[in-house]
Formats: sequence, C-alpha cells, structure tokens
Amino acid sequence: MKQLLISLAALWLLVSLGLSTSAQAQQTATTQLKSIHLFDMPAGVTEAQLSALIGELNTIIKGLGYSNAGYTLYKVEGKGADKYRYFFEGNWPNANAYQKIHDDKSFQEADKKLGTVYEKIKAVELYRRLVRVP
Repeated sequence: MKQLLISLAALWLLVSLGLSTSAQAQQTATTQLKSIHLFDMPAGVTEAQLSALIGELNTIIKGLGYSNAGYTLYKVEGKGADKYRYFFEGNWPNANAYQKIHDDKSFQEADKKLGTVYEKIKAVELYRRLVRVP
C-alpha cells in the first residue's frame, strides 16, 4: 500500500510539472505579438459598449481554438493620468495566428460591429504593434 501511495505521489508530481510547463509554454506563446491601444473614451462610446464588443470578438477567437489570444480592456484607476486613461491590448501567439484570426469570416463579421465604435477610438488613440524581444 505504501509503495502504491509513493507511486501515485510520483505520478501526480510528474503530471503537475508537465501541466505547469505546458501552461508556461502557452503563456509565453501568447506574448509573442501584442497590439496596444491607448486612448481616452470618445464621446458616444461607453465602457460597457466597448467591453461587450471586445467580449464578442474574444468568444470568436476562443472558438477558433486560440484560448490564449484576444483582447483585454483596462482603465486607469483613480486620479493620476490626464491622458490615455484607457488601454486595450491584443495578445497573439504569433503573426501567423494573428493573420488566421483576422482573416476568419466570423471574426470579420463581429469586427464590423466594433468598426463604428473603433473609428471613434482611432481618432484619439496611440496604437502600437509589438513583437517580443528575445
């Protein structure tokens, strides 16, 4: 019985290490390419509206098999920033995945809904597309 418990503990440890390594590899993979958008919320656009549209895009991205890709919306908490109080980022495993996602018809249809909102944001945003430095 003791030998069985030791074997089970060793197996659990190996599985845990494997999952941890796999999770770490996936996390690293999602930071190969980023897009960042710094902006102030333009008139006629609300946080709730933008958040819902980003959520819809993320649902499609996950449905395409990219669970660690997509967009995240942030805002400055409290006082301390007069400009660029909002930020959303896109995280992509690599340029190929980015292209596949953005070429997908369902993504493009959802992106059209974001289009009118994003046009207002583009007028006031600071945008950068970044790659990870090795």
